[in-house]
Order: sequence, then structure tokens, then C-alpha cells
Amino acid sequence: MIRCDGASEIGLGHLVRCLALADEFSRRHNICAAFAMRHSPLAFNIVQQKGYKVFTPQQQEPFDYGRWLEEAISRINAGALILDVRDELPGQVVARIRGQGVLIVALDDSSERRLYADLVFYPPVPQVQRLDWSGFCGQVYIGWEWVVLRPEITHYLPRPHPPSHRPHPLVLVTMGGSDPCGLTLLAARGLDLLTEEFETVLALGPAFKQQEALEALLSRARRKMAVQWPGDKLFDLMEQADLAIVSFGVTAYELAALGVPAIYLCLTKDHAESAKALVEAGFGQSLGLFSQVSENALAEAVREFLTAKAAGKTTTTATRRLIDGRGAERVARLVAERLC
Repeated sequence: MIRCDGASEIGLGHLVRCLALADEFSRRHNICAAFAMRHSPLAFNIVQQKGYKVFTPQQQEPFDYGRWLEEAISRINAGALILDVRDELPGQVVARIRGQGVLIVALDDSSERRLYADLVFYPPVPQVQRLDWSGFCGQVYIGWEWVVLRPEITHYLPRPHPPSHRPHPLVLVTMGGSDPCGLTLLAARGLDLLTEEFETVLALGPAFKQQEALEALLSRARRKMAVQWPGDKLFDLMEQADLAIVSFGVTAYELAALGVPAIYLCLTKDHAESAKALVEAGFGQSLGLFSQVSENALAEAVREFLTAKAAGKTTTTATRRLIDGRGAERVARLVAERLC
């Protein structure tokens, strides 16, 4: 049983990586996965279209989180519960489920729930080093090799960044599946301040809800910016890009694996801190919390990259070897071994 959520308000990153895990279980280990999800018909449809069963809570007040999750686990007789949530699920509920013989797996979880897990996986972000593990009896795995990405990315690795046939650099703007805070518009306004020659593609996700505002902005813009809804073809766009402007999250790790330099805009303080690990590894530049980023600051960051690229001083793609795109495969294998 995989417990995660996705919605236009919170993004689809957690859902994307959990679907990657579900695919790995099915393809390599003959293990069936089901999803326990709240909030979003959009996310339910995405999961169901992939052929996975979805358990959703009944409309009742007050909502009993523990009872709902335990009933979902019982209905499929799940041997493992994978947690990829940032909500109010109590640690006591997780402990109770574990006590029933269910293997507990947590992804990138800094809450008390991790203390009741059997397996916990993290990228090497700064906040992990500060966590108190008193009383923990499971196993912790920390490193770039445990970053869970869509398995399709391995088809693009470890090929070198392809030579560009464009006369000018390509700047890709991609803010995830929903872009709840309108970062695409912020990026477009910042890019429109620049006079340097480069191409721009705004890649929109399936849950993007600000088409009218974007169309109005582009109708007034001096710079021509192409708009695409790439869907499953997003990796093709990423691979072609010379620079990406991205909302920090799963997409940031995908760009790092592909060796594409990126500028990160962060939705939360936690994201801003996590982004530091990618900056220190040479994957990109973080502008910090998006609410504190001006259009001028974003434009200046892009200008600095273009100037460095023209001078042949941009970061090499050697750092891509740190993330090989096989994190989902590794996590699924460890879980499968524990279930056998």
C-alpha cells in the first residue's frame, strides 16, 4: 500500500515518484501496489489510468485517519506500507500498523513517523543530519543513489548532453505538474526583462490552472516564449535545455541527473534548505523562497548563466554521475527483499 497525495494545490511530485516505485514493484518483483489517497480527483485519475487501485476515504466527520488507512491496508492484505506524505498522519498510527506485521517504508520524512519505520530513504539534504534517531530500530539510507525518479529517465543516461543545433541557448521553465503558486508567470516576467538572445519554452503540467493569466502576460511580453504541454515527453525537453528554471522538487533532481544546470525557486523553507545540497554538489543555483525572489533577481541569475556560457565557464555535466536515475529500482529491491 502506497500512501501519498497529489493535487493542483500541493503539486504532483510525491505522486510521480510513488508511481515510479509502483512500476518497479510490478515490473521487476511481481508485487502489486495499491494507493491510499486523499483530496484530489485529478490524482486519483492519474493513478487509475496507470492501472492501480485507489482507496479514498468516505465523506465523514470527524475523519479518522488511522482507521481509514488500516482498513485500506487490510482490504488488500498489504505486506508493506510506503509513506510519502507531509500531513497529520500520527506516528502512533504508524507504530500500530507496524505492530500488525506490516513493513513500514518512509520516503524523505522528517516527522516522528520515521522513528516507527523499518526502512527510511533520504537524499543527502542538510536537515537529515540534524534529526534525532533516539529509539529508532530500522535502517536509514542517505545518499544521491536513493533519490526516486521516474524509471524512464534511465533511457537518457548516461548519454552526454547532446550538442545543440540551435543558434541560441534554450531556457526551459518547468514548475511541476500543477504550479500552485504561479511560478511560471514569475519566471516569464523575469525572462521578459532580458535583452540577451536565447529561446524560451514554458512547459506546463497537467494540473496548471493559470492559462488565462499566462496568455495575457505573453500577449504583452516583448520576448517570444513558446508554451508546451509535454506530458510524458518532458524528459526530451529537459535534455535539449541549456538552462532550466524550476520549482524545487522531484523535477530538480531529474534535471540534476540529466546534467542540466538549473535555477531553483523554492515553495517552502524546507525546500530552500534541501536545495542547498544540490547547489553544493554543483547541480544548480537556488534563489531561495519564491516569495522573496523578484523578477529582477531571477533575470540577473539567468543573465549570469548566459554570460558564463558564452565565456565557456559553465559548470560541467560531470556531477550527473551522482544521480544515476536508479533510485526507484534500489528502493523497490530492498522492500521486495524484506517482503520475501
